[in-house]
Amino acid sequence: MKTSHIILLSLSAITLPIRMSAAYSETPDSMDLILNEVVVTGSNQAVSRDLTPYTVSVVSHRQLEATGQTQVLSAISGQVPSLFVTQRSIIGFGVSNGGSGHIKMRGVGGDRASGVLMMVDGQPQFAGIYSHHVADFYDKERVERVEVLRGPGSVLYGSNAMAGVVNVITRNAERQGVSTTLSTQYGSYNTWLSSISNTVRAERFSSLVSLSYDRTDGNVEGFDFRQSGGYGKIGYDISKAWKAGADFTLTNFKGDDPVYPKLSDPESEDVYHQSVTRGEASLSLTNNHGSTNGSAMLYYSWGNHVIDDPRHFRSSDDRLGVLVYQNFHPWRGAQMTGGFDFNTYSGKIPISGGKPHEEGSVTTIDRKTVTEYSPYITISQAVSGELIVINGGLRICSSDKFDTRWIPQAGFSVNPGAGFNIKASVSKGYRNPSFRELYLYRMANPELEPETMMNYEISVGKSFSRYLGASVTAYYCKGDNMIQTLDMKNQNTGRFINKGVELSLTSHPFSSLMLSATYSYLHTSLENLTGAPRNQYYLGADWHASDRLNISADLKGVGGLYVHESVDRQSYALLNLKVAYQACRYACVFMRLENITDSRYVINRGYDMPGFTALGGVKLNF
Repeated sequence: MKTSHIILLSLSAITLPIRMSAAYSETPDSMDLILNEVVVTGSNQAVSRDLTPYTVSVVSHRQLEATGQTQVLSAISGQVPSLFVTQRSIIGFGVSNGGSGHIKMRGVGGDRASGVLMMVDGQPQFAGIYSHHVADFYDKERVERVEVLRGPGSVLYGSNAMAGVVNVITRNAERQGVSTTLSTQYGSYNTWLSSISNTVRAERFSSLVSLSYDRTDGNVEGFDFRQSGGYGKIGYDISKAWKAGADFTLTNFKGDDPVYPKLSDPESEDVYHQSVTRGEASLSLTNNHGSTNGSAMLYYSWGNHVIDDPRHFRSSDDRLGVLVYQNFHPWRGAQMTGGFDFNTYSGKIPISGGKPHEEGSVTTIDRKTVTEYSPYITISQAVSGELIVINGGLRICSSDKFDTRWIPQAGFSVNPGAGFNIKASVSKGYRNPSFRELYLYRMANPELEPETMMNYEISVGKSFSRYLGASVTAYYCKGDNMIQTLDMKNQNTGRFINKGVELSLTSHPFSSLMLSATYSYLHTSLENLTGAPRNQYYLGADWHASDRLNISADLKGVGGLYVHESVDRQSYALLNLKVAYQACRYACVFMRLENITDSRYVINRGYDMPGFTALGGVKLNF
């Protein structure tokens, strides 16, 4: 179908609710546009987005639910300007060769090592050997919202936050009593997605438990994927000022891949297999005394990867860390945060190619360990009320492997009134080399230094009324010391300049209707940069047609996406629809239609994305 026809059909589907919603009453409180929404990412404390100089996007629980997706990264893909997530099938990102779920922010990120940090409730997440997150680890059912810091977050969050941060914030049981939600859906390619979650609030005690199981045959014969996982969180209010908490996550997925072998041999009948198990546990203690508040967290994560592709690869990694920070108000109009991070991570590859580790091997490694310890401080000062807010921060990065580095950031926010907000910032990000880059394969180089990036940006936001708001951001990123392979050796010789523009629009024209739109443009000095489209846009509508009926539609568009020299640059538009009907107090039935126009496109070379897909299901609440 021609692009013009796709856009016409999409706009018709998205604007139809606008014409039909006029009959519904307006409730001002529900329609207020929350441009100054309170966020915690980028400041380590709850603060209005208007008062921080850094750009933070929020994908709310309502927006996550509107997608119908079960995986967090699939749900937020397209909704945040300049953020792009690679995908390869209807569900399941996978790892290793042919894997997806890689994140780029403003064209910066990585395939084998990530420059965008994934976090869960402020806890950093990445596998120790390859220094990247595992995308299938993040299930949507336990999530309240997702906050995305667009730009470096290394002052607060350290390594891997070079280009940005994706902070997954889990749900809390706020209401007294017990609540259980059961969801199941089935559809194209024998895909079955199911989950059950339970929340309890009993005076000072609260808990959340979530279990899930997903499976699919995949859109290619033999390309099946199966995943099961569990999450538990408990909290206890010791007093009005002190709270304690703990959580635990365990996930396993298994996948078969008949596609990747055919990239080198079209006649191959091999099927690659992978089984990945990852877990995480943490203990936390928070305090809030009014004039000061803070948190201390002890966390541990681990993973075991079994990959037959056909290297018969086995790896294990773990990570132990402590996060401590305290916020203060030292004088009028000032806010200060002092923090300290400690983490030690390790990994080993005892088997590769079916052979055990031997001294001098370049495909296996014995256990390697890096220990990092970094104090940091941030301070903000409000002038003339909150007309101007000036912000600065500094992290001192130390470790037993890399030289000590100073990581700064600074910015300001101006709120002149009439709904205007102007902010600007300069910040530095960094990423430490991974064990793969330091020790694995013939190109390994144990003398590598961290990658660094300077980011400059300015943003202007305007709330035109309670019903409409918009913002535009321009940025300039300069990367240095980037790791690239020259003469069969990893070296810190890479450089890049990325610059672009981001637009966001949000509207609540009626109490029953929420509209959103984003657009981003990227210009990069790098040639053939994968996973970084030149143009990206999103149009979304969520309409409560009645007390029982809810209709959500969105259009995701990508232009100028480089995949591989053998593949034409990809440009495509995807129209998706979800219809939900509240059959009774306890049951909601729903239907998801994705890629309605049956667009054909590729994100990972060789992995044709599914065409039109349909799923239907039911959600029970009791």
